Amino acid sequence: MKPKHRKHEETVQGGREKTDAAAVNTPVDLDAALHQGKPPEPDDMRPVREECSLASIRERGKSADSTLTVRSISYGSEAYAKSLQLRNKVLRRPLGRDIAHDDLSGDVQSRHIGAFLDTRLVGILLLRPIHRQVLQMKQVAVEESLRGLQIGRQMVEYAEKFAAGEGCQEIRLHAREVAIPFYEKLGYVREGEPFEEVGIPHSLMKKRLM
Repeated sequence: MKPKHRKHEETVQGGREKTDAAAVNTPVDLDAALHQGKPPEPDDMRPVREECSLASIRERGKSADSTLTVRSISYGSEAYAKSLQLRNKVLRRPLGRDIAHDDLSGDVQSRHIGAFLDTRLVGILLLRPIHRQVLQMKQVAVEESLRGLQIGRQMVEYAEKFAAGEGCQEIRLHAREVAIPFYEKLGYVREGEPFEEVGIPHSLMKKRLM
């Protein structure tokens, strides 16, 4: 069964919040973020909450009235530190890699969107500006034990609403071969030939927003 959808409590509007300007200037100790976490900072609050009355959640040890919240998180915050751990666990360790060796300088300019089951971070997605009207979606990760609950879909839909509110006309992404059907169902179109990234095949995919 899929999560019951409720009307969004808040809509995504144009303009970046003031917290972003402060976040851009926040230095991050990568080792501390990965292993200990950073002190909490105010997170960017534009939440979308979904009630997840699911037998599947109950089977995973969560209560039937668990709430899934999708919202932006601030660079350098405690939630950002948790997102680094999740990205490392889902996207790097299975490839024999470590996110500590990645170039994370682009994280400063990126919009970070997290999915929270109650208070636990279970999904992450980044939007990186390519130019004024184009964003790249990247580092999409969902806790493996919770896949199949539409968490990835809800993050992508939230990201698209945010991007449209910013005046973005197109989202691009580099999809792993196994993820292409997921993005195709959401309206993304593959372009060009596959290429290698982090040692595995990827394909360029795009979606026009307006």
